[in-house]
Amino acid sequence: MKHANTTEDESRGALSILGMAARSDVKIVKSNIDVLVSVGLGERAHKDFLLAQDTCAALLKLAGEGKPKILGGVEPFRLPANHDMFVRIADVLVKGVEDLSSNHWVPFSVQAVTAIYRLAEHPDQVCGDIIKQIAGVIMKGSQVSEADNEKEKEDDGEPENTFSCSSGILSRFLALSGQVAFQQLVHLDVMVLGELKRRRNIQEAKKEKNKDKKKNKDADKTQDGDGTTMEDEMGLTGASAEDSEAEYIRKICELDIVTGENLLAFLGPLVVMVCSNPGKFSDPDLRSNAALALAQFMLVSSKFCEAHLQLLFTILEKAPEPTIRANTIIAVGDLTFHFPNLIEPWTPNLYARLRDESAQVRKNTLMALTHLILNDMVKVKGQISEMATCIVDADERIAALSKLFFFELSKKGNAIYNIMPDMISRLSDPETGLPQDQFKTVMRYLFAFIHKDRQADALVEKLCHRFRTTRTERQPQDLAFCLALLNYSEKGMRKLQENFACYADKVSDPDVFASFTSILGKAKKFTKPEVKVFIDEFEKNLTEVHTKGMEDDAVAEKAGKASAAAGKFKKPTAPGEKSAVKKQPAKGRTPARRGRRKQTMDSSDEEEEDTTVNTPTTRRTPAHPASRSGAKKRGRGKKMVVLDSSDEDSDDELFDVKDSRENSDDDQENDQENQDPAVSTPSSGSPKKGARSSGRKKLLNTGGTRTSSRRRPIIT
Repeated sequence: MKHANTTEDESRGALSILGMAARSDVKIVKSNIDVLVSVGLGERAHKDFLLAQDTCAALLKLAGEGKPKILGGVEPFRLPANHDMFVRIADVLVKGVEDLSSNHWVPFSVQAVTAIYRLAEHPDQVCGDIIKQIAGVIMKGSQVSEADNEKEKEDDGEPENTFSCSSGILSRFLALSGQVAFQQLVHLDVMVLGELKRRRNIQEAKKEKNKDKKKNKDADKTQDGDGTTMEDEMGLTGASAEDSEAEYIRKICELDIVTGENLLAFLGPLVVMVCSNPGKFSDPDLRSNAALALAQFMLVSSKFCEAHLQLLFTILEKAPEPTIRANTIIAVGDLTFHFPNLIEPWTPNLYARLRDESAQVRKNTLMALTHLILNDMVKVKGQISEMATCIVDADERIAALSKLFFFELSKKGNAIYNIMPDMISRLSDPETGLPQDQFKTVMRYLFAFIHKDRQADALVEKLCHRFRTTRTERQPQDLAFCLALLNYSEKGMRKLQENFACYADKVSDPDVFASFTSILGKAKKFTKPEVKVFIDEFEKNLTEVHTKGMEDDAVAEKAGKASAAAGKFKKPTAPGEKSAVKKQPAKGRTPARRGRRKQTMDSSDEEEEDTTVNTPTTRRTPAHPASRSGAKKRGRGKKMVVLDSSDEDSDDELFDVKDSRENSDDDQENDQENQDPAVSTPSSGSPKKGARSSGRKKLLNTGGTRTSSRRRPIIT
């Protein structure tokens, strides 16, 4: 790195090697701090932000990796706030913020702020000074828009100062502010709290040594004489102190970082304004850094988080750039760890990103939900079916991650069994579910985790009851397919037979019947001989219901085709010409019933006179005058007699009669009337004009009315 002819790539390579070597021996970096600071953060760093970034990464090895070791008792490595390292980092950040030609300033700022908070004695002061200096650069470079001031002065009479700055500089400033807020949270929650625990452990260790010495001097001393309390004996002193320290740190984060009267609290409204006005701030980098800064501010305080949750989820759903949505979904996952109760109502919005058009967004969402569910931060509900859809995702990485998630979930007791019924219903829903071929692929994978007979038997009963709630033709097919995937015991087969009424009306479907047939085929292979009799009987009943259902469907289909054909070949009538087909009677009413009602009105007076007849004796009905005149002209007609019976309101059934039978029937009826004129059957037609013995005129099955002008007698 010191050599003058060293290229930038060679210098960065040397820093990477030093960082890897420092993992095994920190002294390699500790003995070369001055070289790293003078070269890696010197003049070359102002032009090469990647070199400065790698230098900060190498210096971070001084703090060690991971959380500080509390029980080890080793004091963490810290440097004074005015060390040359932090001075040079601040100088590179402030002077380089205006250099928009390089895209590596933001990654360097993230590494620099992390190094400051891990290595400086008072990192909040160092980072606060850096934010103030960059804010001064922005204010210094901003210009007052005089034209806007004059226009506002003309409109409102009071000028307002409006400042303009580069969107690139503002984007970098917001990214730095968000990173400082996040590192301040980590510093307090991990480093400061860990240091307090370390110091308390040291004090407790000293007390234990003193206590042991006193016990050796005087073993007969009581607890009061020993100077110990009940809390010390029960070990409650350390626990209460730890709780009070954690509560104190939480209170600081809640009220004194991004809320209240402090530097970051003044920057919060600026971040919110940029996120709330995507039309005004159209630069994608600016909106991306502002959204990330908003999420980092929300991580610090639950009060700030609750106030801006809706804005964050709006960005998650409506941001046009996939990068913004992918970053935001990771931030939402972190928020769920910190404030699970606040994020719980928004869980459906989180699952909805699994159907995002961007593969990167779907992948980040799947990874975030995997960590949350497996760590019991999010309850497993029916919405987990959205994760099952990823099993058939076009991206192979997403499909593999989804399968891995369900494999791990299957190890958590009955988790898969509990969600299976709701998952089947959601995935088979034609509006929000999967295509049928993909549905079958998902179910084959998930049902492989149902191993216990008890779970399989319970699922049989639950899925059978779901047949009653199906709304489409496909849903019974999917349920039957899922039943066929289970392994059946004798108890399971009996449950399937007991719930036969739930799915009996669905067996006519060929796919449903095929699934049940496969179930019976598998059951015959392993069942006992006495159980096979029961299975054979069940199969017989199933086949009978299926055959009957198929016949009913065929009849219904044939009737539908016949009605459609009748409507298709109906002869249209010319304008002004009477239709040859008479008006059809209403459904459920025969022509005789309609004629009967009409004549009832004509002869109402006669019915009122004879209201005391209650016996089934017959009486002659007076014929209408028009009927008498018509009968005289045509010759002697039939005498009509009405029976007073309980079926007087039932409809007359009309049938087509062959011409050969009509003549013989008329002759038999005429003979019967001559022998016993008091009793006769109701006539179903009128004789043709000029032909007394030609038989009744045929009536159509479609309910055509009679062509005779003679009115039909009343049937009482």
